[in-house]
Amino acid sequence: MLTEAPRRALRLGVVIPALNEASTLPRLLAQLAEDGAERVFVVDGGSSDGTAGLAREHGAEVLSSPRGRGTQLAAGARAALAAGCDVLFFLHADCVPAAGAIGRLRGAFADPDLTASAMSQEIEGEGLFYRLVERAADARSRRGLVFGDSGLAVRASAYEAVGGFRPLPLFEDIDLTRRLREHGAVRLLSQATLRVSARRWQREGALRCTLRNWMLRTLYRAGVAPERCARLYP
Repeated sequence: MLTEAPRRALRLGVVIPALNEASTLPRLLAQLAEDGAERVFVVDGGSSDGTAGLAREHGAEVLSSPRGRGTQLAAGARAALAAGCDVLFFLHADCVPAAGAIGRLRGAFADPDLTASAMSQEIEGEGLFYRLVERAADARSRRGLVFGDSGLAVRASAYEAVGGFRPLPLFEDIDLTRRLREHGAVRLLSQATLRVSARRWQREGALRCTLRNWMLRTLYRAGVAPERCARLYP
């Protein structure tokens, strides 16, 4: 009697763009190691605080890139593809998957129809404002529009098919997920939680930061170039 060969486990490549993130990376890299992420690529955009050395100490593969999130993400994706990763998982340095989230991500991509996914946000801040932001982010991800702080994961074949990240100074995530939606299913993994730092809202002021982001997205949807929008984004 013939037996079916065991299916090879999906190879996950985690890509983290970084610029002066020595204070945030240790927690993220420790959680990724605990959850068994095989390949972690930290793409440094010219940090002056020892980010690159710290990332190496925690077992990450460190790449150097010109500063700019779109450029850094594209460089990390190229490295992950060259390493033979089946799924590319893009994370901000101040976002940490909850325990077990990586396993749920792997399980989701066992479905060959899944093109891309996002995780459910859990902002590390108290109050109704943050709960509303979480709901808005998850609702946006359900529509297939995934921002960088929702933990975008993409099947490698789909990433290559749509042309990957473009070297944009802003809205590189919107640009990519719009193209991915045309290629196949983008799904919110509601049982996979991503803990998101509230530092930007706390530093800039929650209302001011949110209103500015809404204004910039409105300008972008109206056709204003990302380069012009980026001038208003600190």
